[in-house]
Amino acid sequence: MGVDMTDTSEVVILTVPRPSDLPKAVGRTFTTPWFTMDADRSEQFEFATYLDSYPHPYGVAGDDGYGEGLVEGYHLLGMLDYLLNHVLVSQVPCTPWNYGLDRVRFVSVVRLTDRFRITGTLREVVDRGEQGYLVVLDLVGEVEGRDKPGFVATQRVLWTPAAPEEKPHV
Repeated sequence: MGVDMTDTSEVVILTVPRPSDLPKAVGRTFTTPWFTMDADRSEQFEFATYLDSYPHPYGVAGDDGYGEGLVEGYHLLGMLDYLLNHVLVSQVPCTPWNYGLDRVRFVSVVRLTDRFRITGTLREVVDRGEQGYLVVLDLVGEVEGRDKPGFVATQRVLWTPAAPEEKPHV
């Protein structure tokens, strides 16, 4: 379980030499490795967020439940940083800070047995001066073997340089 590195042929890494090169990468796409949620970590997430005491447990099938093995939507979103760190790379050290989500839609159920990955596009980069670069990403949580994604989202990430970048010598 976790990241599947047995076949990385479809993984697309978006690498920039330094954060200041991000504007040149607008429009580029990326694809993470396939991922399968670990059951024990899913249970830990439910415990940590009090979902284990929810009055209508997800595991109950029928009108009010989704059946066994549901991966909670916010748990899927919590995986964004982990998965994107495999494919969004600056060669100069920087810290990508989660700046928020503009839009999220949970389109179809994702279960513990499903393999999923994130595909995305770098939509926009805003220069924030000394703060760094605000990166806007359009993301799709693809589920293997399905036409419908598990979710779609627009995420904002502030890439803050670890140290001031040197100005190019002219």
